[in-house]
Amino acid sequence: MRGQYKILSAVVLLFAAPAILEAQDTIQVGVRTPLPPGEELPARVAQDLVDFYNSPSTIRFSGRTRVPADRTIGGAVAVLGGPLELAGRIDGDVLVLNGDISLRDGSRIRGDLTVVGGIIIGVERGRVDGLITTYPTVFRYRRTEDGIEYLGSGPEHEILPTGRRIALPTWQLGESEVYISARAYNRVEGLPIAFGPRITTGGRNPLRLEAFLIWRSEGGFDPDKGDIGWELRLKQWIAGHRNIWLEGAYWSVVDPIESWKLTNLENSLALFLFRRDYRDYYERKGWYGLVGWRASSLFGSIAFRDEKQDSLSARSPWTIFWNTDNEFRPNAVADSGELRSLVFTLGIDTRNDRDRPLSGWYNELRLEQAVGGRLSGVRQEFTHLFLDLRRYNRVSHNSVLAFRLVSGGRLGGTRTPAQRQHVIGGPGSLPGYEMMEFDCGARSSETFGSEPGYGCQRFTLFQAEYRSGLRFRFHWDHEEVPRDITGDIFSVQFNPAIVLFYNAGAAWNEEDWLDFLGDSDNWVADVGAGIDLGGFGFYLAYPLVGSGEFNFYARLTARF
Repeated sequence: MRGQYKILSAVVLLFAAPAILEAQDTIQVGVRTPLPPGEELPARVAQDLVDFYNSPSTIRFSGRTRVPADRTIGGAVAVLGGPLELAGRIDGDVLVLNGDISLRDGSRIRGDLTVVGGIIIGVERGRVDGLITTYPTVFRYRRTEDGIEYLGSGPEHEILPTGRRIALPTWQLGESEVYISARAYNRVEGLPIAFGPRITTGGRNPLRLEAFLIWRSEGGFDPDKGDIGWELRLKQWIAGHRNIWLEGAYWSVVDPIESWKLTNLENSLALFLFRRDYRDYYERKGWYGLVGWRASSLFGSIAFRDEKQDSLSARSPWTIFWNTDNEFRPNAVADSGELRSLVFTLGIDTRNDRDRPLSGWYNELRLEQAVGGRLSGVRQEFTHLFLDLRRYNRVSHNSVLAFRLVSGGRLGGTRTPAQRQHVIGGPGSLPGYEMMEFDCGARSSETFGSEPGYGCQRFTLFQAEYRSGLRFRFHWDHEEVPRDITGDIFSVQFNPAIVLFYNAGAAWNEEDWLDFLGDSDNWVADVGAGIDLGGFGFYLAYPLVGSGEFNFYARLTARF
């Protein structure tokens, strides 16, 4: 128990650290103004600005805002309505909508500065590491559940009432939509297709109802055989600012045992194209109730779950290559029965960009305490921890040094069921090694696929990555390359990134965390490099312990 307290104390410190740290119309030199006065913002530019403002990682201010000289803000900042007076430092990109920005002596922005509907005062007095862009047009918007929505630059862009939304002069009744979506392709369900309505009421405390049926393409239409699943979810915001909500659901779904290594799209394409599924799955039927909150960069929830969980067998969904030659590997057998548990989640997100961060923290802790039920005939009393700690450090305008520590497993001496165990190896964790190579012998056992077992009781993984952007600009028959060549058909602008990385991890069963990880012989590691082409990357990884062979793989997103 003493080792557990040390671990939990370290977790508390890691979560606390980010919070503790925490006029004229003439164009200035170095300021880019891509539009003449009065011209409307292009739709793509407007949407990029909305996405930046609405990102959960963006720190938002409204009205007159001042950052004093002794203050540093870590992460992206958006100011709505301004003006912004900056005397201190902002470690991220800055967006000012419908307001001016005044830069004081010694001020610094370690990112890009974009001003819409305002001007920049004192650009020569402060320092901006990135690109400065101004748009003279007024940014017309309205507030939504997620932040703001762009309305265009003139009265011709007013949103008119439609059959989907009823709009009156001072209030909005809400909206109803019917969704049809394909979920993650997998070797258990095939292609699960969910369809049904989502209804959201209006007001400061809206109520949202979602009711989806899920058809699994590898079955027929018999609910008794598991061909049909469902999700009925109710969410009620309270306290007027949509930062606190109550949520409940009744569902029958298929979930992966672990999903943090690869995205759903990456795993689905690997299966559909190459008949490789990097996940194992189990079935969940039951309900949960949840209280959730989000305040600035902090978020969290407390939930109670009451579920029946069961094993599933691998089937034979269609794939492009090797469709008939290779059988799918067996799906891990979960411990079947009933499980009741309390789940506590706490996180902080100060990243300047959710998809491609250059600075900030992302820390998330999830703690599950079983409070009843029996799986495989055993009463469940386990405690399970999952921890994901990330830090992004901008080292220049277009390069970042990032670190990640992800760890999970049981706390105490009570063993966790198969669906709470862990494996590492392959893309997403240790790409220099084979998929699920470190599973504590589960897949080499003669009983795998027939008796409960997935992997190890505990694991820890450390990842480090250096990413630096490259910029290639080509313009046909031109003595001087212009500042912005995007719209020229004879011009090429190519911005890949070079990625260097190192990973080290361990997975085990019985020993305590500190006892096992203190022995360097228990760790395995790999190194590698790759090129990211802006959402699609190719990588080579080399194991430092073991086979000594290079592994080549591709990713559709950043590694973490």
